[in-house]
Amino acid sequence: MKQVINILGFVVGGTPTALLLFASLMLSGCTDYAINTADTVANRDGFKAHFGFEPGPDVSALYYYADEFGADVRYQLAFRCPKPFADEIIRELKLMPSPANYSGLKPRDDLEWWLPSSTRDLPMWIHTPEKARYFREFWYSEAEGRAYYQEYSI
Repeated sequence: MKQVINILGFVVGGTPTALLLFASLMLSGCTDYAINTADTVANRDGFKAHFGFEPGPDVSALYYYADEFGADVRYQLAFRCPKPFADEIIRELKLMPSPANYSGLKPRDDLEWWLPSSTRDLPMWIHTPEKARYFREFWYSEAEGRAYYQEYSI
């Protein structure tokens, strides 16, 4: 007996067809990335998507994470770069210094490359839009030459 399933307003007959449609819709809009492998083409593409320019040869150990399921999204990047490159990101994204190192959304802390202590006591820059859409947070360690970036919507 065939069941009729309504997904996103479309009536689809039969469970296998519905599952295929659902899976293709969910996967077609997801960002490609390699969560535990640095410097992949997909991770570098993710960098460009969020910063608006190529990471270039000065950027290394580039990790990328994307959570695009549900109404809210979250992206996290960590990479090594020289201070002038970090300053360029701060300038391009119009980030402002944050007086307190407080994130509006706790970064995912089960990543090998972003530990709960990774951004503790680091200078932080933020962008909070007037019309809340995407929040941006950036940390940079001059001692390690390492940057951390989180972008999310709530």
